[in-house]
Amino acid sequence: MTTINGNQKELEKDNWRSLYLPAICAATILAVMLFLAVSCSKKDNQPVAKVTPPAAPEMNPPAPSPTPTTAPAPKKAKKHHRPPNATYVNSTYGVSFSYPVKYTLEDDKSAPLNSKFLGASAVDVASVDMPSLAYPDTDFSRALLNVSVSSGTTEEQCEQFLSTPSKPAQPAKVKLGPNSFAEMEETGSEPDGQSDVKYFHLFKNGACYEFALEVETARTSDEDLAQVDRGKVFEQLEKILTTARIKDVEVPGAENAQKAETVPTADAKIATGSKATSDSKSAPDSKAEKAQVVTPTEQK
Repeated sequence: MTTINGNQKELEKDNWRSLYLPAICAATILAVMLFLAVSCSKKDNQPVAKVTPPAAPEMNPPAPSPTPTTAPAPKKAKKHHRPPNATYVNSTYGVSFSYPVKYTLEDDKSAPLNSKFLGASAVDVASVDMPSLAYPDTDFSRALLNVSVSSGTTEEQCEQFLSTPSKPAQPAKVKLGPNSFAEMEETGSEPDGQSDVKYFHLFKNGACYEFALEVETARTSDEDLAQVDRGKVFEQLEKILTTARIKDVEVPGAENAQKAETVPTADAKIATGSKATSDSKSAPDSKAEKAQVVTPTEQK
């Protein structure tokens, strides 16, 4: 009997466990979850402490600074280019020509070239000299263009040139620029150099105009210099000659030549060469008062 009661108690005990123990566990778990939910909600309701950064000090805008008054930039000086050519004008004899400004103009020559006029007198008007260093490292020594006028010749004489019987002149007709010339060339040599001269004659205004182009070379025995190209040097001088112009003017003394009844021959001129030279030196020369050099306005 005791055994039966004991078994019955054990059975009742097992039934209670199987019936109530899961409910108790579920209730416990639910209570824990409810507690946790209430705790979280309370934390959410608490105000969150906010960290406010310190306010930045107010920055007053800087007062506008007065605009500095800048002085106007100085104007750049304009470069003036030197004109390449100048023009020589002689109103007494009506002759003018243009030449490079780097050349040297002489209108009062102390040592003129020997002219080849057949007339009795001549006046040296002007000359233009090429720079002595125009052709460096060569035997170039000098080059010039000389202008002279003889009012004591006729047109027939103007077409001839003073020469010697052993070396008679053989003039040729050439045209340079607007002018037609009678031309001859004369060459002279020395131990230390050589001289070539081309003479150009033109008759106008009752007078004979002579343009003499000379090229000289020089060297010593111990100098090793190249030979200058004379043809190119003459080309530079002839460029000046192509610009020559002769206006219609009354040349002093030209009227006397027109009245001459006899025309001296070349041989007669040679015989009286010394007299012609002295007359040439004593001929009146008024070109200094009537000549001027006109330089073009400088190019910007």
